[in-house]
Amino acid sequence: MLTVHIISDSIGNTAKDVVDAALVQFSYGQVKYKVLKNSNVCTKEKIDSIMTNIAGGDVVVQTLVDKELAKYARELAEKRNIKVIDLLSDMLDIFEEKLKVKSENNPGLIRKMGAEYFKRVDALEFAVKYDDGKDINGFREADVIILGVSRTSKTPLSLYLANRNIKVMNVPIVRDLILPEELYEVKRKIVGLTNSVEQLNKLREERLKALGVDQGTDYTDEMRIFEELEYALEIMEKIGCPVIDVHNKAIEETAEIIIGIMRERGLEV
Repeated sequence: MLTVHIISDSIGNTAKDVVDAALVQFSYGQVKYKVLKNSNVCTKEKIDSIMTNIAGGDVVVQTLVDKELAKYARELAEKRNIKVIDLLSDMLDIFEEKLKVKSENNPGLIRKMGAEYFKRVDALEFAVKYDDGKDINGFREADVIILGVSRTSKTPLSLYLANRNIKVMNVPIVRDLILPEELYEVKRKIVGLTNSVEQLNKLREERLKALGVDQGTDYTDEMRIFEELEYALEIMEKIGCPVIDVHNKAIEETAEIIIGIMRERGLEV
């Protein structure tokens, strides 16, 4: 039986997949072998310990980003007549030559990138779940809570910030509708949005047109919009939250202002 020892500065799953893909090509996959993974190998001492348990007929497959560590493992194995397959060193050397850029030399970087990806997915799912006040129960978990009347860009902002790994809940302010008292408990997370009557009127008319709805409603009436904005500003003043006028501001610009506000408050965003 062939024993393959994987030495990795990360989990070692990539090397395991490569080994399985190679050995399945022999005897229609009937060859007997076992794979032993050595994960999170980041010191010479750990390599020394691993090598003492490897027999001369075994094979080492290593994925060590640190070139000095990879060289040390390879030389130590060769002294003991152990065959070494280095999956990264040659590849990194060639890429550095072609790209004219030095590699990060950062063990476990792909795992960190994966963690960032799942954090972003989690933030996006959060933004969808707690969009437009559909569920108020996310107020404690949210990093940021956005308040504003209809068509003040609450949803686009929530999704943009979610792509920055920020969990956002947005809540609409509607006249005569009292906001949940729970929001006052987390007012340091809250940011209010406002806009001009004219721009809101235009945005709402475009929205109704896209939906094929008659535009002659209170939703687009300028006096009604003015009253909504005044009511919203009263609520925001009562909460004591900062208010951003999004008139003629790009989503990205407003998002950076929100991030700056939250950082000033010592919140992690």
